[in-house]
Amino acid sequence: MITEESWKEFCSIVHKAVRTLGKKDVTHAEAFFTSTETTEVAIRNSEILTQNQVDDSGVGFRFVVPGNKVGFACTNELSEKGVMEAAEKSFAVAKVSSAIPDFALPEASQLTKMNRWYDSEIDNITVDFAVGTAKRAIDSAENLDKRVRVKGGHVLFMSGWRGITNTLGVDFDEKETKAAIELWGTGEQGADVTGSCGDLMLSRKADLKPEEVGQNVAKKVTEMFSPKPLKSFQGTVIFGSETVSYQICDVLTDALKGGNVITGRSPWGKIGEEVGSETLTVTDNAVLKDGFASRSFDDEGCRSQDTELIRKGELRGLIHNATSAKALGTKNTGNASRFAGERDMVRMIIGNGYRTKPEIYPSNLLIQPGSKTKEQLVSEVTKGVLVESMAGFAQEGSGMISAQLSRAFYIQNGEVQHPIRGGIVSGSGFEWLRQVSCVSKDSKQFPNSVVPSLVVENVRVIGA
Repeated sequence: MITEESWKEFCSIVHKAVRTLGKKDVTHAEAFFTSTETTEVAIRNSEILTQNQVDDSGVGFRFVVPGNKVGFACTNELSEKGVMEAAEKSFAVAKVSSAIPDFALPEASQLTKMNRWYDSEIDNITVDFAVGTAKRAIDSAENLDKRVRVKGGHVLFMSGWRGITNTLGVDFDEKETKAAIELWGTGEQGADVTGSCGDLMLSRKADLKPEEVGQNVAKKVTEMFSPKPLKSFQGTVIFGSETVSYQICDVLTDALKGGNVITGRSPWGKIGEEVGSETLTVTDNAVLKDGFASRSFDDEGCRSQDTELIRKGELRGLIHNATSAKALGTKNTGNASRFAGERDMVRMIIGNGYRTKPEIYPSNLLIQPGSKTKEQLVSEVTKGVLVESMAGFAQEGSGMISAQLSRAFYIQNGEVQHPIRGGIVSGSGFEWLRQVSCVSKDSKQFPNSVVPSLVVENVRVIGA
């Protein structure tokens, strides 16, 4: 891994390239650069499949020439020559590119540096330690119930630097760490074979609890034995936090992006309009103390903040990068991200941010929790479905969701009766947001969100 001294030398080379080419016919110039070391273990069929330690360093340049024409180029060649060649390529690409209306970069600002997202213990994590962590998770799952078999998973520890500089005076860098474990498995009981059930744990510290993850997977698997078909109905559905973090947060994200409001792909945009029920309050907190996506500055160099988005169902704000904020004449919320929408855990942790241009994306999207546990919410349902995971996605723009129930349970008279075999949940995610009747108090951390369970009324469930 690159040392602190080597990082400073790398920073110096990047700054020199920006200064040198900034003297040409350039409107603005930016460099985003990272250096990370990731220890990764992959699991397949109860065994350790691969074990690696991956070093990755590089820089991505964006040069802007008159006419708002932007060019991008990147390199993982850290020599002064390699960095300069990438900068020159970005400049050359800009000269032949199409104009980007209202393109902007952040200006210099005061940054409050925080050490909340760095743990020196991760610097010293070995491959053997990561392998041991993976084995503990496997053993914990399979020893809890002999019917359970671990099918896959990953253990990852990442430590590294990220930096950003531009010709408007932005010049930040910070060190950060991340740790993650995900595990999934199935169960077999005679002819009864369950679908895949998984769990994950994310942290900025080396404090993963593999036994807890393994036991959670085993419990989820054993709950899925002896499923029964469900008759179609329209009524109460409790969406568990995993489902909320995926399909429902996708609907929220698409609607809240300033860029989508500009292009007309979002049905929202008028501040003050009603977009959800009174029980729904949403923020995006990029400075959350233990947030997995927390950071001091975004991937364009705008200072991170806590942004109010929806308060009791009323739209209070959108998420922006510098360009969308300029186009809409509003404040930049610091939501430029070079990992937008990534759902592959390995790619998300190892990262390739310097190889990509930033997009608008949430940091830690928070749905304000309520006062009742998920179990209490279940106890109040006369007839309904608890959906813990489903396979499908929200259509961008329309917010329509049609997803197969992967792990779901039938509720009657306040009690879970049995797991459901097959079935589809269908409807508009935007309508579901308006039909949220209750929110659980227990939330779970996901890569770009911290969310509870939601009770949604009048949802269409189609039986198998």
